[in-house]
Amino acid sequence: MALPDEPRWEPTVAVTLDRDLSAEMAGRIAAVPEERAIWVTDLLDPRRAFWRRTRGAPALSEERRAAIDAGRALHMALGRALSREGQLEVRVRGQGLVGRIDLLADVPTEVKTGGTVVDPDELRTLRPEHVEQLAMYCVLADRPSGRLLHLRTEGSDVREVRATDVRFERPAEVAGEMRRRVDALRTSLASRDPAGLPRCRWFAKGCEYRAANVCDCSGGEADAGSAMLDAAAGFTSRPELAERVDTGVRAHARPAEADRIARFRDVLYPRRTYFERTAPPGPEEVDGAVPATAGPADPYERAVAALESGPLGEVCGAPTWAEEPLEEVGLFRGAPYLVRTSRSWDPIRPEELAARSPQYVLELGFRCAATGLASGRVLVVYERAERAEDRVAVFDLRFGAPTYFSRIWRGRAEAIRDAVRRHAPQGLPACPAWRWEECTYRPECGCDPAVDRSHR
Repeated sequence: MALPDEPRWEPTVAVTLDRDLSAEMAGRIAAVPEERAIWVTDLLDPRRAFWRRTRGAPALSEERRAAIDAGRALHMALGRALSREGQLEVRVRGQGLVGRIDLLADVPTEVKTGGTVVDPDELRTLRPEHVEQLAMYCVLADRPSGRLLHLRTEGSDVREVRATDVRFERPAEVAGEMRRRVDALRTSLASRDPAGLPRCRWFAKGCEYRAANVCDCSGGEADAGSAMLDAAAGFTSRPELAERVDTGVRAHARPAEADRIARFRDVLYPRRTYFERTAPPGPEEVDGAVPATAGPADPYERAVAALESGPLGEVCGAPTWAEEPLEEVGLFRGAPYLVRTSRSWDPIRPEELAARSPQYVLELGFRCAATGLASGRVLVVYERAERAEDRVAVFDLRFGAPTYFSRIWRGRAEAIRDAVRRHAPQGLPACPAWRWEECTYRPECGCDPAVDRSHR
């Protein structure tokens, strides 16, 4: 369902099936390991990662939510400022790990924001997790050195920038410690017992899991040490780079707005977005029953892993030049992309995509309009396909009139804001049937479930 004054975008979109890329992705998916990958950031504090994965995320205060929104706005400004320095948000996989390098320029670069910055010779002791994260990215990217960018911020304002190059030695020892931490975390997740994990770095720093009486660690657990920190052989300040980044970020910074659209899917399903803003469900409690993520990857995860298993830089991010949403756009081989799964027995033909799965086309159109690009890709995995060659389809979409999608975006975003102000969601488009069936807002919404079905 669309708003009454939305332009008809269907005739402006050309869809083709890329058979060669479909076959390549099917082969990549078949080669993906069965077990879920561990995030690089999980290894910075495995005990805390254990509780997050087994008990869920703790409730966020309103102050913390506001800080996250401000951080997202700053992240957008930073992406615009750094877009000429190299590739943004580069995905990297290897050794059972997956990570996201903030910037891949002459070296892997990790960006950190906070209320304070420290001198280069204090990084090993005062910011050890930053050094360790950079060490792992350097090993996964096969680079001997990396860079840390530290931004001292107040809300969405940047007060100071420091850049430090870090040189690492003995990469084999860093890789060995990465494997040991991965194995220890997998063992704990499988047994649902964190006893074998090292001391929590956040024990005496306001750990939310201790505050919720979930974690019973004493602070006396063994400290495993860090070959990653030992491998950091040199720290070099880069004031000229810090000044360039500082100037760029200030030029692109904009204040965060409370009613700004956060995600692309918010304008795909405006009515649900209204209820998420006005009657959000209670935050997931840390003592809830959340399954441990130690089992096999599901079809969606395997498809994402297949995309990210290619050469370094093949999957990265793109800066968005629009004011919203506060969400990155991923690129695969230079074009925005989506990954979707379907349990349909009837695969989609290219000429049917807009009619059967309009949400695919709309979301990709929004992403292309936000980045100023005219084409993108949708990778669809058919879970019920009997033959391997029928399991993956990669559609190429070319948008002849990207401004149509910009108009639709702006219209829906303003309609959402207006509905929230007036407490009147009735004029917003209803969700498709497959969303209605799982919606927690059905009693409040009262929308009609008798709408055309579409793929997810």
